[in-house]
Amino acid sequence: MAIDIDGLQRSLCKGLCHDVRLERRPDGALMLDTFFEFPDGDHYPIHVSEVTGGLRLSDRGHTLMRISYDHDVDAFLAGSRGLLLERILAETGLARNGGAFVFDTTTEQLSEAVFRYGQAMTRIFDLTTLSRSRVSSTFYDDLADLISEMVDQGSVQRHYRPSKVPNAEAYSVDYRIEGNGDPVFLYGVPNRDKARLTTIMLSHFHRHGLAFESLIVFKDQQKIPPADLARLSDVGGEMVSSLESSDDLARKLGRRAGVAA
Repeated sequence: MAIDIDGLQRSLCKGLCHDVRLERRPDGALMLDTFFEFPDGDHYPIHVSEVTGGLRLSDRGHTLMRISYDHDVDAFLAGSRGLLLERILAETGLARNGGAFVFDTTTEQLSEAVFRYGQAMTRIFDLTTLSRSRVSSTFYDDLADLISEMVDQGSVQRHYRPSKVPNAEAYSVDYRIEGNGDPVFLYGVPNRDKARLTTIMLSHFHRHGLAFESLIVFKDQQKIPPADLARLSDVGGEMVSSLESSDDLARKLGRRAGVAA
């Protein structure tokens, strides 16, 4: 059966007009009601206002506020996710205006702007999925960002291999940081496998009499099986439960190494 293109076009236009509507809020704000929605079913709050030369679409900071319920916004806007966010903004034409994401358009191009804005906001909020899952590469990037903010980089060595132990090339330390006394060996632990590997490395160093202090930073300490966590606790020193506990990391580093101003 041949497709009725005209009928399909009418049905498409009718459906889109039904799904995308302008509404006047009780406070006088003009908003778009669209089919774009957050994972919990709430629709994106897209405000429409006049600007010189046309119209502005804005979330008025709602998206970052929503992200802040589960994430540190400063951390969200930095590191790998920050770079991805800047790429999204550059590719879609959106801009940040304080805490709001905005998109300027003309009256004639409003329909195209609505779709572009909704797609961009979806991509931005999807970065929270990356934040929740914290794949290992992102975890290590975020850890590197935190350390660079807290410690004088002249006192940091990445992928350090202690020359005073046998088979040193097989026992890499994520970060060696000059301490107030013994050096600090800092390990990032995103998963069970790294917890087990770190336990083996620290045990090797202890067995060969290496002088150091250790600091373990987890992606999520609660996700490490209890038996693996117990073995790591036996050979490790201070621990930080997650990157969200950045104040705890700064405090524990501060006691052992020079913290950057």
